[in-house]
Amino acid sequence: MSLQELAAKNSAAPTAYSQEQAAAYDDKRFTGPVGRRLHAFEWDILREALARVDRSARIIEIGCGTGRLLLEARRAGYNVGGLDASPDMLEQLRQKITGGGEFEVIVGEAANVPMPDGSFDFVYAIRLLNQTESPEYALRVVTEMHRLARPGGYVLAEFVNSHRPRWGDNRRETTRLTPAQVIECGRAARGEVIACRGAFLLSMQAYNRTPTFGLPLVSGLDRLLSRLLPRWCSRSYVLFRKRAAA
Repeated sequence: MSLQELAAKNSAAPTAYSQEQAAAYDDKRFTGPVGRRLHAFEWDILREALARVDRSARIIEIGCGTGRLLLEARRAGYNVGGLDASPDMLEQLRQKITGGGEFEVIVGEAANVPMPDGSFDFVYAIRLLNQTESPEYALRVVTEMHRLARPGGYVLAEFVNSHRPRWGDNRRETTRLTPAQVIECGRAARGEVIACRGAFLLSMQAYNRTPTFGLPLVSGLDRLLSRLLPRWCSRSYVLFRKRAAA
């Protein structure tokens, strides 16, 4: 089914971003010098996790938005589809698609994905869980991601880390989780923890106040410190492998 047909079929789904927000999303967040550094950091983490599956594996991004990371994965040769609650965000994704061909894109809610159990080899969500309505809902999404993964498949959950002290930009209202909460939720859904790491120990203020020529140094330092002090990073990643049923 084409993107347009899926969007029409699911057009009644709740919209996370309006048309205006969707149109401005990439330009506002990820096209400037700082945004490109943030994007590169996130893509490198995802790419490292995806290396555990081959290029033919069936992969889905939950909360794919405009396809910023999804399209990176596809350019790297992976078979990636996506789900998002906003038809307008998916329309932005459609406009980026080049070279023809179709892939799986669904309008729907992250905690209630209209796909059978065990449909995917790799399921991931980045910059989604913190945008959900509550920690309880975010954990429902983690459980749903495990439902979608086949036994032996992988789940990568990224979230805003509630251990991070709330200063500066980190005082903004957003859904926060601890790694322990996510790990407990994943284990209850038959997930075995493979890796747990942090990202962005340095604040966005540090990035935004750095001249462009200094960004490579700041980004490199941030990557190193994030590996050394994951507990205090603003964002956390937990990679699970789903066990077979007992």
